[in-house]
Amino acid sequence: MENIESFVEVRPSHEMSLQAFTLCFWTQAQHVGTQTVLSYSTRERDNELVMTTGTDVGLWIGGHFVSFPLYHKAQDWLHYCVAWASQSGIAILWLNGAAGDAKSIQKGYVSQAGGMLVLGKDRDTLLGTFSNGFAGWMTHVNLWSQVLSPADVRALAQCKAGKLKGDVIAWGETPMTLFGGVVLEADTSCQ
Repeated sequence: MENIESFVEVRPSHEMSLQAFTLCFWTQAQHVGTQTVLSYSTRERDNELVMTTGTDVGLWIGGHFVSFPLYHKAQDWLHYCVAWASQSGIAILWLNGAAGDAKSIQKGYVSQAGGMLVLGKDRDTLLGTFSNGFAGWMTHVNLWSQVLSPADVRALAQCKAGKLKGDVIAWGETPMTLFGGVVLEADTSCQ
């Protein structure tokens, strides 16, 4: 992403009506402060699924929020995975292949389908304004409709996952539209 006006609209390969998910990605942020990596909003709810990074990692599910402390410099290449299951209501953040604290959020919830999925911006309303833009580099964004195993998460963080790609967002395969000067560059996250 080039600047705060840049974002990517994603057309997911699978409905966003999720009872569980794992979202994994690499980022190297240019600025400190809260930056939105992924935002999914519907007509009924702005923060259906949102993930932010910065001094902590923020996760919104169905309009409810939890925060995970972050003890790394956000300017380094970092690998993030967050997994959540509706049945237990437990969300876990993985950073560079290491599991962090578990947090409770939205037990029994199923995310709503029919919204808009965006990378690099918080979509404040389905057809409205954007905020908390991401500035930096983002790659290997994958979203699964299930909780991945710890071994799979570690393999992704160690760049050893082979062909493990998301069924909702598969990096390099899921259709995406670039806006506002987003530039595609060679990936250096696993070097």
